[in-house]
Amino acid sequence: MAVYILRRALGVLVVMFAVVTAMFLLLHASPVSPVNQLAPQVAADPAARAAVEHRMGLDRPLVVQYADYIGGLPTGDFGVSLYDGSPVADQVGRALPVSLELGFLAALVAGVPAVVLGTWSALRQGRAVDRVTRVVTVVAMSLPGYWLAVVLLVTVDNPDYLPGAGGFVRFSDDPVRNVQVLLLPAVVLGLAAFAMITRSLRGGLVEAYASDHVAFARAMGATPMQVLRRVALRGAVVPTLTVAGVLIGGLLSGTVLVENVFQIPGLGQLMVTAFQREDYQLALGGCVATAAIFLVLNLLVDVLYLVVDPRTRQGLACD
Repeated sequence: MAVYILRRALGVLVVMFAVVTAMFLLLHASPVSPVNQLAPQVAADPAARAAVEHRMGLDRPLVVQYADYIGGLPTGDFGVSLYDGSPVADQVGRALPVSLELGFLAALVAGVPAVVLGTWSALRQGRAVDRVTRVVTVVAMSLPGYWLAVVLLVTVDNPDYLPGAGGFVRFSDDPVRNVQVLLLPAVVLGLAAFAMITRSLRGGLVEAYASDHVAFARAMGATPMQVLRRVALRGAVVPTLTVAGVLIGGLLSGTVLVENVFQIPGLGQLMVTAFQREDYQLALGGCVATAAIFLVLNLLVDVLYLVVDPRTRQGLACD
């Protein structure tokens, strides 16, 4: 098992290296430059532009810039913002907990109801609750996130209980207000994930209940709850974990749209600001952080396979 986890961790590092390299080359190959954000008389003067680019280190060969950037990553050095000269790591460090908290709340909003409704729907296959569940999940997957966010801002905005855009308060300052501010964005962010996890779990349970394992357990006198917990869920949880791992990784790292609509100061809003300022050093730092979150979560899902599925551990033992 340790060898498997080590192999998967090395794979994550390789993918992370490829992501960083691709993002670095794409951003530096773009025609935009933070110098364009300077005063027009400075941006239009070749000598002034050259002086600013020299001060920012943009006149160095691309290979040298890349080597410096890669060399600093193991120590947490993401470089400095080309807009104001502040360390990128500090800005990412302030925004990252906000996005993680929003993603975690969205995962709760999506995961807990999905498990309950998916299980209930599978146990009542073909009945009214099953038909309603399928309709609800299709509608939830079909709603555009941006449209839903705007609708909620207009219709549900309540400054006392469910405030809309703005007014973010950190959890350490006021936990209750923090959750109130993040609840609407979490619902928007988690709605599609809720629908997909529900459908995946329902489908897995329906297939599991039709298997010989469940028939054998029933023949041996197992109670319905024992059949569900010990047999059916074990067969359904692996494909559901695969779907949930990808979706929750997206919840924690893909908050650009929701954060900007609700004015949440997380990684998503930070990256939009960076691109607006043509500050690709800051944009690159945000991209690296989101990619790392996604890859680490998928690594955790791979490890969970070993915990919930004995067949995986047996396959590793045979190898």
